[in-house]
Amino acid sequence: MGETVQITWTRALRTGLITYLASRLLVLLGVGLVAIARTQEDARNGLSRIPTSRHIRDVLSTWDGFWYLEIVRNGYPASVPDGVTYFVPEARAAFFPVFPLITRFADVVLPGGPATAGIIMNLILGGLAVVMIGVLARTLWDDQVATTAMVLVALFPGSFVLSMVYSEATMIVLAAGTMITLARHRWWLAAGLGLLTTATRPNGLAVVLAGLACIWMLRHDRAQRWRAAVATAVMPLGFIAVIAFIGSTAGERWVWFRVQREAWDEGFSFGWSTVRFVGEWLASPLGSPTRALTVASVIVIAIGLTAMWRTRTSPVLGAYTLGVVALMLSPATVTARPRFVLTAFGLIVAAAAWWVHHGPSDPARRRNVELVVIGASSAGLVAATSIYGLLGAIP
Repeated sequence: MGETVQITWTRALRTGLITYLASRLLVLLGVGLVAIARTQEDARNGLSRIPTSRHIRDVLSTWDGFWYLEIVRNGYPASVPDGVTYFVPEARAAFFPVFPLITRFADVVLPGGPATAGIIMNLILGGLAVVMIGVLARTLWDDQVATTAMVLVALFPGSFVLSMVYSEATMIVLAAGTMITLARHRWWLAAGLGLLTTATRPNGLAVVLAGLACIWMLRHDRAQRWRAAVATAVMPLGFIAVIAFIGSTAGERWVWFRVQREAWDEGFSFGWSTVRFVGEWLASPLGSPTRALTVASVIVIAIGLTAMWRTRTSPVLGAYTLGVVALMLSPATVTARPRFVLTAFGLIVAAAAWWVHHGPSDPARRRNVELVVIGASSAGLVAATSIYGLLGAIP
């Protein structure tokens, strides 16, 4: 990870991709454990045997994956009933269209149906996400930081989501691309990528903060500042267009917000829910996997924010990361989760930068710490995948 010898980008890229492939095997191990458990449960209940591959596919397309696949198969609803709940298919109006659109195109050329297409596309997009984070780390720091960041991202327990039919991989690719192009002053490309980011997930709006930070950094360069301002102004249009499209399709302008409120019970607690979950975990550490994962996520956030401060992380990456963290901690229902921490990848990149440039100088000590981190992350990745596959916690 944080080796002291100078490395090349080619070697960094190779290390990152090999680690990513190894991490997907760890996810497969976690899913395989769930598949075995389900097969045994079916046998105990006298049900006919279902192929293991079917169980694996079902695990990787569960939770939010179900709703994305509903959009792939049926599009957005033409109307949404009053008092909508997540037990009715119209609740799919709460989800954004970029990833389902990618999956629909993939389903045309790939065999196996929409679920298989979504899994395959996320395998590819997950690898691209790791690479894009590496490119961003290289742009802001160097090849060594890029290598460490890619390894940490690939093995981070929240990276289980890169193998599921979820939109996080797509968002990370686009968000990282937005910040890379902002750093390189590629304004129109930054505007386009930022627009797609905000059309992929609601927390993609954090890229707008990255644009605002870029404007602040260019405050003494009037020409570049205005170009950055125009690019930033374009970015939230993706979010606005999605809300308008879903509302137009359903015949109700603000239906997305209503579905979020009624079906998913989403609101704002401004961090109180997170504090409450942490308190409940302290009162009963073995009582809830969901609470335990919330606490683990909060610890990672604290470490990452400290690393961002000590490494003087670029305001562009810092603003985006703080935006994702704020959007993560503020909801009343779903707060800090490993997959949301993954989308706040500036935390992980900053930790990598701190380790490479400020970690212990003794090679043996560095190697021992790195082995512990890799081992713990790998175990956490398998555990998180299994817990979510067994429906033991809310992703």
